[in-house]
Amino acid sequence: MNKIVWVFISIFFLASCSGNVSDNKSKNNDAVSREIVTDSNSEIGILNDSITSDSLNAELYIRRANINLANEQVGAAIKDINTALSIDRKNVEALLVLADIYYALGDEDNIMLTLNKACEYAPLDPRPIVKLSELSFLQGNSKLADAYIDKALELDRFNPRAYFMRGMIALASNDTAVAMKNFMTARVQKDDFIEPKIQIAHIYAAQGDTIAKVFFEEAIRMSPEDYSLYYDYAMYLQDNGFPELAMNYYDELLKVMPNNPTFIYNKGYVYLVYLGDNEKALDCFNEVLQLDPTSITALFNKGRTYEQMGDYINARNIYRQILKDNPDYRLAVDAINRISE
Repeated sequence: MNKIVWVFISIFFLASCSGNVSDNKSKNNDAVSREIVTDSNSEIGILNDSITSDSLNAELYIRRANINLANEQVGAAIKDINTALSIDRKNVEALLVLADIYYALGDEDNIMLTLNKACEYAPLDPRPIVKLSELSFLQGNSKLADAYIDKALELDRFNPRAYFMRGMIALASNDTAVAMKNFMTARVQKDDFIEPKIQIAHIYAAQGDTIAKVFFEEAIRMSPEDYSLYYDYAMYLQDNGFPELAMNYYDELLKVMPNNPTFIYNKGYVYLVYLGDNEKALDCFNEVLQLDPTSITALFNKGRTYEQMGDYINARNIYRQILKDNPDYRLAVDAINRISE
């Protein structure tokens, strides 16, 4: 699965980094989370009061379930949705949230049952059909996913999520042109729909097109607490001639997660490769190794920094240290051969 598609997985029911060891970049996608937990205590409090005075209003329970689910309070979300469905068993909004809950639990069978029930109760509503497409796509059945989108667009040809989904199907088939066309359509139809903008940004970034900056910055403005966007954008910037701007985004990330070795490592890499500041690069790699002594990439790039400084003794010692425990580490083998000539 390519870098662009992974962004989609985490936003399927609840609405990338470049490089690898061989080019000495960190790609720990776990360093940042796409899910944003909102400070919703005040809203929950208002809903609690409203439910107390209007305990048979299913919509209030659905709204509270959505907030609880966004904040990973799955048990509370289930309780609220069950209450909503006991009040109105054919409430499609409640069934859609229940499908989200089953998604959070990884229960694909019940997602399917719940969405089919929603389709039965509301045959003209395209939303459960689009979600069935998303589920089929996740299960690797792109043909069925595309058929569901055809059906959804027959019901509503101005459905931005359907076009977004069609773009994801095309992207998974490496048809970037069709993917871009559908993402652009979704964006035009719903300007505050952030997911297609993220995908457009990643497509342009993969092509090295500077227009990616426009879409990354637009997405960040829309979702300023989605720190994975900062990370993806920083990776794009460092690889496309904007290393100083990349540093600004890594610094913003470090304000939130000050001891994150991925961000510190990437700063070191930018200092070493793009800015030529060996002293600062060395400081970064040393800091990473204090946080994670097992980081072979940080250790290797510490050796590279010494080599770039002309300190071949320390560089050789580091490369030998790496090869002692990892004799097949090709980069260290090549480095030893290079500076021993």
